[in-house]
Amino acid sequence: MLHASNLAIVHPRILSCALALTLATAAASAVEDHDMRIVPQLTVGSAGFEPGLALEWRGLDQSSLILRPEAFINEDGQIGGGGSLLYDISPEMDLPQRHAFAVGPRIVYHNSDQYGWEADAMATWSYDLVGGVRTWQHSVGVLGALGVLDDKENDEINLGATGGVFYAFGF
Repeated sequence: MLHASNLAIVHPRILSCALALTLATAAASAVEDHDMRIVPQLTVGSAGFEPGLALEWRGLDQSSLILRPEAFINEDGQIGGGGSLLYDISPEMDLPQRHAFAVGPRIVYHNSDQYGWEADAMATWSYDLVGGVRTWQHSVGVLGALGVLDDKENDEINLGATGGVFYAFGF
């Protein structure tokens, strides 16, 4: 018989697997019309350490706009998530060919005992590991976000900051 206490332990794991499978399926089905990347990431910030998974989607007709939903495990072991809409400003910055820099708004819900919503300005820097024929299939990068964070425990809004590293695989 399944008890509520067992569900509390299994529930985040089931959701994590389901989310990963959903992201991978969506990425595989949309590969032909879009630039799709699956992005494991490790972040740390005001809300603590949060390993997670993001999906970067660029339409081929608007390749400078990046839709980036993300899901992560918070320090309480629960699943949080959100997303960002980034704009690739690399051409305006005249960066070297295998570098990319994007900025934009990010909104996430940490879903922890202490922290709720966070609204930030986010920036990512990426480096294409392969170059050559299939550009941006493998890349690494760093991300940073700065904004406001809902501190549920103290019922106040604080400065929120997040930094992290990621690896991106392009389909």
